[in-house]
Amino acid sequence: MARTTDIYCKVCNAKSVIERTERIHSEFARYYCVCKNPQCGHRFVMNMEFSHTTRSSKLTKENLLKLTLQQLSQEDKDNLMRLLKEESR
Repeated sequence: MARTTDIYCKVCNAKSVIERTERIHSEFARYYCVCKNPQCGHRFVMNMEFSHTTRSSKLTKENLLKLTLQQLSQEDKDNLMRLLKEESR
């Protein structure tokens, strides 16, 4: 289930909606918001930025492993395969 973040107006504390997103960088965006309270109508900009990773992506690990394996000589790959087979016994 996808989880969304609610954005609230700082003037009246009503829920607000994002009307437009300006992607500045892959880790930074500006959200142009408007308050859903018709009596308020406040328009504002919120910044969203990436902070840090709490758990590495499985995709990242796989890509890192693939890149590392590509750098190995065939002899090193053969030795690694032999070690892995020994470990799995």
